[in-house]
Amino acid sequence: MDRQSKTEISGIQTTIDTYIFDLDGTLINSSKDISAAVNYTLEKLGLTPLPEEEIIKHVGYGGKKLLQGVLSTQDEDLLDKAVKIFREYYFANPAEYTTLYPYTEELLRKLKEENKKIAVVTNKYEDISRQILEKLGVMSLIDILVGGDTTEYKKPQPEPVLYAISILGSSPEKSIMIGDSETDIISGKQAGTKTALVLYGFGKKDIALSHNPDFVIKTPEELFNILS
Repeated sequence: MDRQSKTEISGIQTTIDTYIFDLDGTLINSSKDISAAVNYTLEKLGLTPLPEEEIIKHVGYGGKKLLQGVLSTQDEDLLDKAVKIFREYYFANPAEYTTLYPYTEELLRKLKEENKKIAVVTNKYEDISRQILEKLGVMSLIDILVGGDTTEYKKPQPEPVLYAISILGSSPEKSIMIGDSETDIISGKQAGTKTALVLYGFGKKDIALSHNPDFVIKTPEELFNILS
């Protein structure tokens, strides 16, 4: 982030009271566990495992979309079977290798000390998101968790972001959506929040940048330095 952009985001700190974070690729690095669950699913379906980098390209859109991308299919019966296998494995092994990105816990604690409101809005299932955040020791720092199955619509629709803002008693004008993909940027913009794109996650950077996020952040350390 250049100096001017850093000044701008620091300048809105006084007007922002609600910080809405994506989960995978923003707060946590879950690539190994997701890849293990996908490859287990492929094995059970009699298909060839894929490299981690190929699987992660499809993260950020929810479990079914992940498997739809990996399998390159529109076959609903096959997808339903794949989702069932994936869910059973992933729910049993949600955070064997998953870690918080550097500075994440420190950032959340600093925001709490400043009486800021913290939401996580993800397209991952709510239950497994909660399990992961609890295992990583930061669920107590989060005021509300909205999963891909919490509201009727997922990101990039604005509903999950607006739901979080409403429950927290805030407003879009006082909120910022922070994530690694276009789903986060589109959802935030449609909800009327400020938006920040992090470049260290899983999202397709060119697509996300094409949606003109308000701020672009390169590293977890930069995110901590700017927001704390």
